[in-house]
Amino acid sequence: MKQNPTKTDLELQDRLNKLSGKLIHITKNQNRDLDDTMMTLSGVNFHERPDTIDGYVAPFVLQLHGKGQISTSHAQHEQIPYETYEIPLAGQHEMTLLDNEIIIHTDDSNYSIKYH
Repeated sequence: MKQNPTKTDLELQDRLNKLSGKLIHITKNQNRDLDDTMMTLSGVNFHERPDTIDGYVAPFVLQLHGKGQISTSHAQHEQIPYETYEIPLAGQHEMTLLDNEIIIHTDDSNYSIKYH
């Protein structure tokens, strides 16, 4: 299933690419489970994956590249795997672009990306 980035997706990618080299704070809220990530952004792209049999892996994702750490609700800190943070954008998703924050609502999670 081919999914092309929407106009808003491309605006998001452009805004995030302008933040390259800057520290961003990503908060993911999924079923009242909060994960916080701090990363120095080095680039952004959209990535399309082939369909899987079980549909578990999202076929269309926003990839944020950079070094940083994820803090889970269990007070654990881990390096971002492969220096890539992925936000699945399959299905319905909405974005709000504010001055210092980007809010992304997907089918199962809410993301906030804050920057200064």
